Amino acid sequence: MNSAMQNQTWYCERVPAVTDSARAPDLVLLHGWGMSSDVWRAWLPLLRRRCNVILLDLPGFGRSPAQPELSSDALLDQLKPLIPARAALLGWSLGGAIALAFAQRFPAHCTALMTIACNPCFVARDDWQTAMTATTFCEFQQQIAQNPTTTLQRFLALQVRGGDGERELLRWLRLQPQAENVAALTWALNLLAQLDMRTALQQCAVPCAHLFGGADALVPAIVAEKIGMTAPQHWAVVIDGAAHLPFISHAELCWQHLYRLLAAAKLLMRAPLLQREKKAVANSFGRAASSYDGAAELQRQVATNLLAQSEFGERGNVLDLGCGTGVISEHLARSHNVIALDLAEGMLDFARARDSGTKTHNAATEIDNSETAIHWLCADAENLPLADVSIDAIFSSLALQWCENLGAVFVEIERVLRDGGSVWISTLGPETLTELRAAWHAVDAHIHVNQFAARDEIEAALRRTNLTVLSWREENIVMRYRELRELTHELKALGAHNVNSGRPDGLTSRTRLQRFSAAYDARRDAQGLLPATYQVWYLRLAKNR
Repeated sequence: MNSAMQNQTWYCERVPAVTDSARAPDLVLLHGWGMSSDVWRAWLPLLRRRCNVILLDLPGFGRSPAQPELSSDALLDQLKPLIPARAALLGWSLGGAIALAFAQRFPAHCTALMTIACNPCFVARDDWQTAMTATTFCEFQQQIAQNPTTTLQRFLALQVRGGDGERELLRWLRLQPQAENVAALTWALNLLAQLDMRTALQQCAVPCAHLFGGADALVPAIVAEKIGMTAPQHWAVVIDGAAHLPFISHAELCWQHLYRLLAAAKLLMRAPLLQREKKAVANSFGRAASSYDGAAELQRQVATNLLAQSEFGERGNVLDLGCGTGVISEHLARSHNVIALDLAEGMLDFARARDSGTKTHNAATEIDNSETAIHWLCADAENLPLADVSIDAIFSSLALQWCENLGAVFVEIERVLRDGGSVWISTLGPETLTELRAAWHAVDAHIHVNQFAARDEIEAALRRTNLTVLSWREENIVMRYRELRELTHELKALGAHNVNSGRPDGLTSRTRLQRFSAAYDARRDAQGLLPATYQVWYLRLAKNR
């Protein structure tokens, strides 16, 4: 499934977990009436801790076209292909009722289910009085048909009334995209009136949790007690101080309840050790900032090659992803607005200081530097603190190989890139430093050399996005050294020494070092030099319009 795509009827977006997405459970989110999947985005950082999140827009909401004649059965049939096997479903308000209906219709397709602020029977019946009266509901339907804009604004206020942080939450809610299609709003209201999920609630055998706001003006908290009697095998929780949006007002608490549910459903696999810890990578490069440029012959060569291939247009916002000491950022800033981003604070401190020194020198020599402003940003490529569709082009040279979760990186690249925008990447392949790896293999079985993703891993990550590979070129660059210590000292100066888990602890014995040195020394070429081969990949990507 693409990270953002639209099939015949539904908008569907897949956002991978920030770590170990291959083993993370799939969590499908279904929004409430009058809103779209964008309402979940403020909660995504917590959900992505352990889940691959699938965002869906109901028909007629967000980016999904309206289907005003769609029956509830047809709705569930359309929904099924969008929900991965063994997924967890989470529905808010109307979305919760749809999630219950789906679990009843396709019980083998759902492994866990959570509803938030959802009344299984929204309109009161003789045997279910803890709901909106039929008269009030009919009046609301008439108001939507006659004056949808005003009615929707009143509905927004109703969702936050009486809850913690009411004013702030209302301001936030008013900034979210609102439904405007009256036919879609009417269809969804009719669906809400039809759905009586009490039987589905009783029959749902997977682990289920139901969260309610203690101050909810739309779904009374007493519904939690009713659910406890209707489906005692489920757990129902009332969050004090929350109105109709507890996943926004009490996000961390809602996440904790969801985590408990996923654990009960045995969906949280024990995460394997990461190849590289982010902190270790950041610290390693941060410490190497002052020595980096003096040792970065390969990095300069690759960055120069990538820059020669790149086309950024005349103006626009360019992201230098993994900017290091900012040499390329300064070049790009001559004609573009540049965001220079790196995980290592030490690298950015060094780059800022040099950039400041350059500006001071330019001012002293009366050179106009108004076009050389760079915004320096310390952040993770797997979770970019940038707005959607805010970047015109992305340049990234020899940075992505240090990212643990390529799926998250490419989803983030796609998210911030405008339609039709270009991405220029250089990265290292798994055959990098094969000579070094082979020499250590003759000594022991520990991981002594950084391990990088294979091409099929990168391609698999890209297939889950709306990014197209326009070109993929490989170059093997062989660096040569008179002595082995020249190579090892260079790797340390670059911050590129071994940061993998599985590396040996403590100091390596003299005997093992001698065996390693002898094994590498046997690889001298005809000129008596020691080769170190780097497998370099140059990629050009584009975001589909």
